Formats: sequence, structure tokens, C-alpha cells
Amino acid sequence: MSGEINSVYRYVSHILWLAFVFITMLGGAATIAPAQTSFFGAPKASYEESEYEPSEEESIEISAEYSQQWEEDFVKVSILKGNCRIQQGDAVLRSRQMVIWHRKSRKTDRVSVYLEGEVRVDLPGESKNENSLLVNLVTQNGVKAKIRRSAANIASDDDPLLKRATQRRGVPHDHQLKRAQFIVEKPPLEGPEFAPMPEPELNVGFRRIRLFPRSAVPYNVQSFPSTHTVPPEQIWVITGGVNLLIDGVNGLGMVDMSADRIIIWTDGRDTQNFNSEIRQSKETPFEIYLEGNIEIRQGTYHLKANRAFYDAREGRGVMLDAELKTHVPELGENIRVRASQIRQLSKGAYLAQNAWATGSQFGKPGYRIQSSDIFIEDRETMPWIGSGSMELDPLTGQPVPNKRAWISSSNNTFLVGDVPLLYLPYVTSPAEDIYFPISGLRFGNDRIFGFQVETEWDMYKLLGLERQPGTEWKGQVDYYSYRGVGIGQSGNYNGSNLLGFDNVFNGGGKMFYIHDSGTDNLGLDRRALVPSTKDRYLINLQHRQESPFGMTLTGEGGLISDRNFQEEYFESDFDSAKDVETLLHLKQQQENWSWSVIGRTKLNNFNDTTDWLPKADLYLLGEPLFGNLLSWTSHSSVGYGKLKPAAAPYNPQQDVFTPLPFIADSQGLVAMTRNQLEAPFHLGPFKMVPYVMGEAAYWEQGLQQQTIDRLYGSAGLRGSIQFERIFADVYSPFFNLNGLAHKMSLEGDYSFSDSSENLSNIAQYNEFDDNAQERFRERLVINTFGGVLPPQFDPRFYAVRTGAGRGVTDPYYEMVDDQQVLRMAWRHRLQTKSGPPDQQRIKDWMTLDLEASYFPDAQRDNFGEDFGLLGGHYQWFLGDRTTLAANAYYDLFDGGQELWDVSLTSKRTNRLSVNVAMQQIKGGGGLDSQILSASLSYVMSQKWSAGISTAYDLGENINRGQTLSITRTGADFLMSLGMTYDQSTGNAGIGLTIMPRFGNFGTGPSDLSSLFSSAAQ
Repeated sequence: MSGEINSVYRYVSHILWLAFVFITMLGGAATIAPAQTSFFGAPKASYEESEYEPSEEESIEISAEYSQQWEEDFVKVSILKGNCRIQQGDAVLRSRQMVIWHRKSRKTDRVSVYLEGEVRVDLPGESKNENSLLVNLVTQNGVKAKIRRSAANIASDDDPLLKRATQRRGVPHDHQLKRAQFIVEKPPLEGPEFAPMPEPELNVGFRRIRLFPRSAVPYNVQSFPSTHTVPPEQIWVITGGVNLLIDGVNGLGMVDMSADRIIIWTDGRDTQNFNSEIRQSKETPFEIYLEGNIEIRQGTYHLKANRAFYDAREGRGVMLDAELKTHVPELGENIRVRASQIRQLSKGAYLAQNAWATGSQFGKPGYRIQSSDIFIEDRETMPWIGSGSMELDPLTGQPVPNKRAWISSSNNTFLVGDVPLLYLPYVTSPAEDIYFPISGLRFGNDRIFGFQVETEWDMYKLLGLERQPGTEWKGQVDYYSYRGVGIGQSGNYNGSNLLGFDNVFNGGGKMFYIHDSGTDNLGLDRRALVPSTKDRYLINLQHRQESPFGMTLTGEGGLISDRNFQEEYFESDFDSAKDVETLLHLKQQQENWSWSVIGRTKLNNFNDTTDWLPKADLYLLGEPLFGNLLSWTSHSSVGYGKLKPAAAPYNPQQDVFTPLPFIADSQGLVAMTRNQLEAPFHLGPFKMVPYVMGEAAYWEQGLQQQTIDRLYGSAGLRGSIQFERIFADVYSPFFNLNGLAHKMSLEGDYSFSDSSENLSNIAQYNEFDDNAQERFRERLVINTFGGVLPPQFDPRFYAVRTGAGRGVTDPYYEMVDDQQVLRMAWRHRLQTKSGPPDQQRIKDWMTLDLEASYFPDAQRDNFGEDFGLLGGHYQWFLGDRTTLAANAYYDLFDGGQELWDVSLTSKRTNRLSVNVAMQQIKGGGGLDSQILSASLSYVMSQKWSAGISTAYDLGENINRGQTLSITRTGADFLMSLGMTYDQSTGNAGIGLTIMPRFGNFGTGPSDLSSLFSSAAQ
């Protein structure tokens, strides 16, 4: 067979042979046949034949929602439940519950895992589902576990899962991922092993004091009694540098302090000779004065001061001209508090006066928070939603609170250098949120919004709430001199086990309000639109939840004050984000079937929308019949729909509007069922798929509120053939070629369709455009075509020509009609190999796809032209960083589309990125645009980067706009200066964005473009 294909390949290049192939396709003889030759080695073996063994040098990672664990005969046994996952290398195993036996030796960890309930095994290149599975794993790099809730020392011998796992473990199993095997122990590293010597345990009620020289120079001691106090005291004066360790301080553990000079007062009634180690009762007074280069270490706190006093009995102290430093793991760096005076009130509780706090490690930071008082304490915190990720107390079963450093401060001024910017009277938050609540600041000025100040705030920090894992909560306060003051909230979240059920969820929301005193400028003929209300707002909330058995729940809620608010203030979201909707959607998908129910309603009257009250869909895909001779695909839908056409604009003289012709005020029952049968077979090297599809549909009200019954049927034949030729000796380092394979396929799809009802009578209940496109169509008829839409630009007839609604599962099934068409494609892939010799991978070097459609009834189906929808798509990957691309789409009838574009994208280094593109959009009615665009970004140094972009319309000889930005990345701040010009709106503006680099929560350069979503740009 391979010889036949290669023989055919030699003649493909001849034009006559190609014509013969296409003529054959016209008769229904085309479809893809699988390649018979392998370019990069033999075909991959089946799952049963393959055997993947993860490397023992890779660690084992285990995660679950809940765990019980205990130890039996030096083996740690664990029962895991809820979203269980275990991974070693590229092997990933998942199930609802697991039992794990973990035995640890000196160099290796051996782990036996029993998985049960929706077991899935993902290996490189293959996956498999099981009801249960037993797996043995070995690693030399340790076992890591991430459990949300755990209970220790709880044996569960009567647990049914443990019984099944133990029974399964006692018999051999054929599906082991990796059998236990003899491990060659690596020789130990040279040199002795050192283990820390245990400290002698102190008797309860006693403390121990030890003194050491601070350097190689011994210290000096003077000792004398003081009889002027009651009771008498013994005084020791130590000079020359001393290090003092105190064990047994109430609740504090060890206190480590050192200074140039120390004075100690203790009870004189229990006088003893001075010694480098002293033991005494915890109730015995022991007071210390320190002076000169003082350092005190206590737990995670490190203090420095010039002078200090410390009372070991009370666990309190005072430090003058001091600095406190503590490491915050959540932040990934140290927090510094500098003050004229720091008082230690108890363990982990400090009060700093006339102080400033910062996360910067510079001596004098570029930014800081100056406060009159800063109070730092170790606080036990409980999440305010759910139980969080805390461990459970094995005795009470209750969550064990987390302990974390907490900071409260009064009279706070945020300083950049020595310049005060913002003031807050009181702030309280965890130490990782020490920074001022503002997370972004932007100044700007343009012709639409005037002078602008946009601020973004961390609401957790501002309100003094504990930051919840997996959540982000931002506040927004903006000022626009031409428009007013705007306030907003935004955030997102993700997590699992919502309300105690097994699920994974995520979501987010955005709210914004402004009392707007200006007019909207949306470009071209819409530069001074008066809003229908001055109180303008947007609310958009979204939630998605995935549960076992393939269940997915999606909820959305959205409300906008008026027609143009989102396009004016959130233009990026209006153009490219999902529409703001209010709906509830429940879906279940299992294997090749699924069902869904959706309820949706419209809260705004200025967009075309369909209310579904509700709608249900049932899908069945590729069900084999008669021993795989036939394949059955089905889609049925029923619902009560209510079409709501968009209301006219508030000022239609300026904001032109034409209602879409396929949207009417119709409502009622909408039902449909589609079924398709396919019978694939091979005819020599051709793969043939004859098919037949039938549909019965019902609309209680059509475009003229009439009842519509439609029967639709389609029959056809898809065919393809694939060729392959290997050029193993082709090699060129200049063109990045290491061998070359040419893979080519010829495809054809002939179909004959007939409908009992004309499409022009059917209302479009199922939307196929988003709101931004519909809004454009409502204006296009008047401002481009003078009030009459040419039929070649009717979007529904274009969808019929392209076959957008012919598929069984297509959501907008209304868009079909009588049609006869042959769709043809000629696809090419030139592939090579790249990477190191032992790990080479296949990649596309060049691709070319050519498409065309032939319409036998051209007058009815294609405006009198036999051929149409001519398309081409080309890509040349010159290297890993450079791509040349070109696309074209043409129709041959008068006034047809003539679209093409060509672009070159190059990122030759990590510092320079360039894109140059040329695009043409041309059609009937005088639509003609040729836009040349270019953009460049360049990192000049570690501190400076710049970007520039421009666009010019050669067809209309109009400058479309430019942008320029310069960014400085400093140690404390990231600042960006941007300038823009937009010909459409006539707007020119300048903006300065400042973002503090706050530890791991700081915003990087890539976040500049998305810091503020408002359109004051």
C-alpha cells in the first residue's frame, strides 16, 4: 500500500491528474485515508502493549481533600477521600478515594496505592479509565502530600474501603504502573554525618542562662550587690561584647540576645558566683539592660537597637532607636519596622511608636508607611468563609486555628521618598499585607475624560480582613474631570468543596458606578452622544462549578444602566469579552452523551436577546450500530423562547439604528430533533463516509408570529485521501531543517439539502453573534450601504453558504435551506524535526490549506457563480521565534468579499519583538479598506523598556492611530508613561501609571495593560 501511495504522489503534481481527482470527488469519491508510512518511526503501540515506568529520581506528589492516617509496623497507612490525585513524573492517577501504604527506607520510598471510584490513569500519549486500580511506585526523591483536612492517629480497621484495598493488595494485579524492583543504592557522600545534639530538658519552673563571648575576645565581668532595693539585688556588668541565651522564658522558648555591653539585675538573696551557665527559678527577677549594636532573636522575630531593656520574668522589653524584622513565608521576604521605640508586650506582641514599615530591604526604602503607632502580634485566625485548609484536632475533631503575624497601625501616611501621597487613620491586616492598600495608581489626560486619576485598592487590606486563599478582591476609585467620580469593585475566586460537597468552582465579578456629567465619544459619527441617564453602572457576576459524574453548573448575572456605557468605559470587554447576561445553566456529560438545561432572562432592553424559560438539550455522539457498520449522532432540543428585539437608541439622529431583519417580537414553544447516520468504509486508499441527516422542527411563532413546522433533510458523501513523502536527507541549519516530510490530503464533501420552509420566515431564536457584532450590524445598513443591506452581506444567508448550521450539534440550527454544494480542500504539511538528538520532536515547518466550494445550482445558492468561498491559509515557521502568515477569502460574484492579510511576527531575542501586518477588507457598497499596522517592543535594559504601534488605512488614506509607552522597572516601583492617538474618536491622551512592587503580590510589566479596565485611555 505504501508503494501505491508513493506512486500516486509522483503524479499529484501534474495538473491533469489533479483535475481528475477533483472530478472524481464531484461524483462522491473523496475522503481522507490514513497514512500508510511512518515518517518518524513505527506507530505507537496500544495501551495494553505499552509499559511506562516513571523515573525513580522523580518525587511522588499526593493531594486530596481529606486524610486519615496512622502507622502499622513502620508502614504509614493513609485513607484519602475527595479529589484524590497522585503524580510521579508524567504519570498522573486520579480517583474519588485512595488507600496508601508508605514504607520509607534510608534511600527510597516505596508507595502502594489502591484507587477506587472514577479512576483515571494519564500516561504520556495515552489514558485509561478503571473502576479500581492497584499501583506500586518507587522514588528516591521523597513523597510530598498536600491535604486540605487531615486527622492523625485514627486507625480505621473497620473501614469498608480499607478492607477492599487490603484484600486487593494481597493478590497480584495486571495493571501495575510500576512493579517494585531491586534498587541499587547510591554510595553515601564522603564525610561524617552530624546530628544535632538534644538540649537537656529543663525542669518545669526553672530557667537557664548561658553567656558566650560575642567574638574571639573574651568579655569582662564586674559583680557587686545592691542594698538600696527590697529585696536586695545582685548586679553584673559585662563589657567587651557578649552573647546571652535564655531558655525557659514563659511562653517564649529561647531568647538570643547580644550587645557590646550588658547590665544584669537579679535577686541578691540567692547570690551565687558568676558562671557562664546559671539556673534559677522562673519567678526569680532577671532584668537586662543592653547597649551598643544590640541584636535580639526570638522565634521568627529579629530586632536591632542602640539601647534596650528586657525583663525575662515578665517576657517584656523596651528598645530605643530600633528595627524589628520578621520573615513572612506568604510574602516570600522580610517585613521591616523601624521606630524610635519598640516595646515587647508579650510573646509575639510588639508596639512600635513613631515608626515606619516596609517590605523593601534597602536601608532607606523608596516607599514606606509612616505611622504614629504600629502594633504587631501573633494572632490565631479563622477563615470567614468555610473551614479553610487547617488541620483537624485529632481529639476534638475541630479545626486548629492558624497563627500568623498581624499588624495594626494608626495615623498612616504613604510616602514615596519623603513625599506624602495618601493618608489613612487606621489599618489592620496580616503581616503579608503590610503594604498600603493601594495597588495601582494612574494619572492621565485626554479629550474624552479630561484629567484622570485612577486608583486600585486591595479591599482585604483596606477593611482589615484575612486574605482568603484563591481569592482576589479589588476596589476602584476614579476621578475624571469631564465626567465625574467613579467607584467600583472587582474580584475573582476559586476553590473546592463548596458547601461541603465534592466540587471544584471558580468565578468572579465586576461592579462600577459613576454619576456622569459628560457625553460619550464612540468614534466616527458618534462623537457626542448624550447618555439616557446620568447614573451609569455595570454589574457582571459569573460562577462555574464542576462536580462528579460530569456535572457542570454555570450561573451569571448582569445589569447595565444604558446602551453605550460598557462600550465607552469598558471598551475592551465590549469588543472581545463574553456578553453580560443573566442565566443559569446545568449540564452533564458522560462518554458520548450529554444533556443540559438553561434558563435565561434579559434585564436590559437595548440588546437583541432570547429569553429561555427554560430550554433543554440532549446529545448523543457517534453511537455505533450494527457492529460499527453505522454511526448514529442525535441532538434534540425543546424550550419556551421569547425573542426581545433591541430598543432604538436614546438619540437615534446621532446614533443610527436599523433593527435586524431576523429578530422579531415573537415567543412560544421551540422544538427540534436532528438525527444523522454515517457508514464509513475504505475504498482502496480512499476513506469514504456516506451520510444522511433528517430534522423535524417546530416554532410556535415565526417572524410574522405564524406557526412553522419544518422538515429538513440532507444526504451526502465525504471522502479523503492522504499522501506522504519523506526527504530524510534534507538538512539546512539556515532554514532550521533536519529532515523533511510532505504530508498532503485531498478532501471533498458533496451534499444535497432540502427544506420544507424558507429561512426568511423563521425567527432567529438562537443567537450567532455577540452584542458588539449585532450593534455593528444595526449601524452598518445606514452608514455603509445607505439603508439597504445587499443580499450578499445578509449574515444568515452567508451562514447557509458556508454550512454553519448544517451540523447535528450546531447551536443555531435555524440557518439551513435548500442547497446543493461540493466543498473541496487541499491541505499540505511540511514537517521537520527539532531538539536534542535523543529527544527530537516533530513540528510543522510550513502549512498551506486551500479551499473552494462548487454550487451546481449557482443561481439559487451562490448569486450566479459556480464557484465561491475560495480560501487559502499559509504559515511558514522560519524559526522558533519568527512566523510568516497569510490568509485570503474571496467570492467571485459582483460585490463579493475580497479579504486578505499577510503578517510577519518576529521575536529574535528576549528583548525585541516586532510585528508587521497588511490587511484588506473589500466588498460591495463602497466598502474598501487596506490597513498597514506595525508594532515593536524593546527592552533597553533591566530597568527600561518601550513599545510603539501604528496603523494607517491605505485604502481610505487615513491615519488610524498610534500608541507609545515607556516603562521603568525600579526596585520599589514600576512606572509606565503612555501616549495614544485615535483617529476614529479624535482623541489624544497621555497617562502615567505607577504600581508599587509589593513582594510576591507585586504587579509585573505584563500586568500594565490590564491594571485598569476603564476606557480612560
